[in-house]
Amino acid sequence: MRSPGKPLCLGICGGSASGKTWLSKFLSHHLRRRAVRVCQDWYYKDNGGLPPQKAAQLNFDHPRAIELPLLLRHLDELRAGRPIRAPRYDYAVHARLSETQPVEPAPIILLEGLFVLCDPRLRSRLDLSVYIEAPDDIRLLRRVRRDCQERRVDLGETLRLYERFVRPMHERFIRPSARHANW
Repeated sequence: MRSPGKPLCLGICGGSASGKTWLSKFLSHHLRRRAVRVCQDWYYKDNGGLPPQKAAQLNFDHPRAIELPLLLRHLDELRAGRPIRAPRYDYAVHARLSETQPVEPAPIILLEGLFVLCDPRLRSRLDLSVYIEAPDDIRLLRRVRRDCQERRVDLGETLRLYERFVRPMHERFIRPSARHANW
């Protein structure tokens, strides 16, 4: 739980393309300098340099895809009032970029991601949490738009990933984690 003087940490969880990023950006915009966003997606493990056949087998929708120790360390730094240099991830090549992004501490930390409520070590750092429920067909449509327009992933690959990884992992990990949300 939150100690006096410590930032409030709000976890925002939900399935792929449920609206987590939209909500965290909305809150960040309206809270201005009182809030900072941290995206769990920034912490995907670096898989750059894999041959195409190995890259096609990557499951980004399993909690093990995230470098959780680094995320926990960075979250602890922000909660202690210290800035971090967060990683940046390129979905098209499955690799972390060499440049990092500075994240300054703020009174409110908005942590958003698929697996925010899956791991007890991460949940223990949250003061509040929200699970966004959205129908599967709506999430798929949003994901197709996002992947094709923003992440440079073609339609066939987006649909393959959804069928093989996104939907099964949602049922296995993400949807069950909703029981840990405050809202």
